[in-house]
Amino acid sequence: MPPKKRSRTEPIVRVRTGCYTCRRRKKKCDEVRPSCGGCVRNKLNCEWPAKTLPASSTRPNGSNTICDQVVQGQPVSPSTIQTPRRSSGSLSAPVGSTASPPALFSTFDVEDRFSPPTDERALLVPMGYSHATPRSSTSGSDSPTSVTIGNFMPRSLSMLPGYSPESFQLLSHYLATTADVMANGSTPINPFLVQIVPLAFTSDLLLQLVLTQSAAHRAFRCRNDSDEVAQCHYTKALQLFRKGVTEFIDGKESNPLMLTVGALVMCFTETAKGDMNGTIFDHLSAANSLLTHLLSLSDAAVTKDLKDFVIEYYTYTAAVSMISIDARVSHQLLLNFDLEQKARQLLQSEYVGNLCGCWLELLLMIPCIFDLGRQWMMLDDQLTMPTADNIAMFASLQCQIVRWNPFPSVTPEVFLAGRVFQHAMLLYLYTSLGSFSRTEHGMHQGLINTAITEAMSYLNQLSATARINSGLCWPIAVVGSCLCDVEQQEQLRQRLTTMVNTFGLGNMQRTLLLLEHMWDMPLEEAGPWNICRAMQQHQIWISFA
Repeated sequence: MPPKKRSRTEPIVRVRTGCYTCRRRKKKCDEVRPSCGGCVRNKLNCEWPAKTLPASSTRPNGSNTICDQVVQGQPVSPSTIQTPRRSSGSLSAPVGSTASPPALFSTFDVEDRFSPPTDERALLVPMGYSHATPRSSTSGSDSPTSVTIGNFMPRSLSMLPGYSPESFQLLSHYLATTADVMANGSTPINPFLVQIVPLAFTSDLLLQLVLTQSAAHRAFRCRNDSDEVAQCHYTKALQLFRKGVTEFIDGKESNPLMLTVGALVMCFTETAKGDMNGTIFDHLSAANSLLTHLLSLSDAAVTKDLKDFVIEYYTYTAAVSMISIDARVSHQLLLNFDLEQKARQLLQSEYVGNLCGCWLELLLMIPCIFDLGRQWMMLDDQLTMPTADNIAMFASLQCQIVRWNPFPSVTPEVFLAGRVFQHAMLLYLYTSLGSFSRTEHGMHQGLINTAITEAMSYLNQLSATARINSGLCWPIAVVGSCLCDVEQQEQLRQRLTTMVNTFGLGNMQRTLLLLEHMWDMPLEEAGPWNICRAMQQHQIWISFA
């Protein structure tokens, strides 16, 4: 039997066709008798009127339904909105009830709650409810978002519950800009989007780090060193990251995935903000320890694509950061043997990445060249003659670099960038012999001059606004540190200035700042092996990632 109706002065809002149950629930009825599909699906008592009113009949006194009022742009009175009532003994929250949101939701099944009919989605705005006193009018807003249901006022929709609107803006900036400039465009799939973003929505820590990276990038693009939003997010990110590392050390957190990716995101946050304090090296040290644990996990726990990207991410950042270490006084190697072997496994599939492009093989030679140069440089700067093994290693490295070729499948821009890296690597190798005097027109200086000419030639074929430039700070720094020609220096100056204006990455501006200092130095005190000394002299501790 239908529930006893109460007399009321307000019009009852019902669906104009279908069973009484669907009308009360304001659901579309498929009009199947004796029990419609909606009532069967939701296990309700399907009740039908004795006689169905014509569809063209109007409401008493000419009033319209809520949907009609919304469509026509008319103000909606809170008193015309009714909370749904259920038959068959189901409880419902009457108008004016102080029941909590879970109590309200308990009157609907899961399908009703998350899968509203298409024609109703336009009117659904609340994701949650907060207690509020009923409003007497809706003056000042004709939008459905201003509707009050009983004592509950719908909140505005939020993609980041618990985060401020500023956080949503930062996420939008990351998706639209930051992730795009972090990747060099070597592949059509951007891992900073397809790998990092899904992880960020499963971890408060990683989401905070992504927002911090976006805030740092946005602040630098606006040339706002005192951006309070960026500083606040950066401080919070460091606190969360340190807490996570502490919990991992204490054994409270067994999965290193979020921390490892988080440490790498922090590295590129320093890249975006143009840090000059060497903070990136702290993040690299943390990532080194965490990555070993991560790579021990099965592919079921961490997908192969994500592992490959993390290996590339760390290998690239660690390799290009080694040039900032003084080989004369430090024995530090940021890329250990195990991680190097993992990276070499990627080469078997001709791996092309959005950080290392097609030149991962060249990057893996940097630790070898660094170790070779360190053996030739004494702590007190006294010369030592190279051993037979040193000479053999030098020849082997030179041969590997010279015979290297970009993969034929890459785009022309990636091909050119690979050639730039190739000749910068030759310069890095040749100048490791800088402790030995060389004549102006000697064979050694001739090799250096040839490598410079080739590198500049390939650079000039690349537009300074091409995305591939986001990964070229290292070869530009190596080549630039060897330049004595004013015209070539000006070419690099203009290129880096264009890159800064295009990509808005702080490390590009810091690279130019460092080269300006090196161009003021005597040629014998310049070169890539003296970049670390220029950093120390001018307190510009940067990475070229």
